[in-house]
Amino acid sequence: MILRVEDIRKQYRIAGVKRAVLSGVDLLLTAGQMCALTGPSGCGKTTLMNVIAGITAPDGGTVSIHDRPMHYALDVLSSRRRNREIGFIFQTFRLLNDETVLSNVLLPARILGRVDDETRERADEMMERLKIYKFRKTKAAILSGGQKQRVAIARALVNRPDLILADEPTANLDRRTAREIFDILLDLRKEGKAVLIVTHDEQFHREADLVYAMEGGRLKAAV
Repeated sequence: MILRVEDIRKQYRIAGVKRAVLSGVDLLLTAGQMCALTGPSGCGKTTLMNVIAGITAPDGGTVSIHDRPMHYALDVLSSRRRNREIGFIFQTFRLLNDETVLSNVLLPARILGRVDDETRERADEMMERLKIYKFRKTKAAILSGGQKQRVAIARALVNRPDLILADEPTANLDRRTAREIFDILLDLRKEGKAVLIVTHDEQFHREADLVYAMEGGRLKAAV
């Protein structure tokens, strides 16, 4: 089992009133599975992704990667574990715009302190595969949206994580580019990665092994 989410709960205080965003979420994801999450804006999808990624600490429940509980301490060891085991693809890319493509791709490896020749070779392979190698010395700021998303995917994969989290990865892309990104994520599933996607894109819903809707702070099987 790559991902195990058990009874995750999270509340926020909004205008002085506590609001439950996650109310006991459970989810299992094994190698080679793709899960699509849908639901209206503000229902808790991104909060759940951030809890799984170790970015946001839950109020209760546990997240385990390879049967090892996630710890939410702000320390080097916790950060390195997250960067080694989880690849996060953000909707808004979150690239360092003044840095080159190569520098962005290598960022998770730098956090691990492992930017050696093997890592650089792997980064080159990722960029070749994602058709952005020719931009490796180009600053991220001048790339198109589709190119930026490819850089974000290469960055997510450079440490060879088993769990890929993608938050609306095709929302800001044209249809053709969205299809190309979709095919890349399908290939990752074939390679044995566990892929969890927040998306309203119907092509993901059709191809995913599991499709859930977030309702009332819980996951329900989508019809």
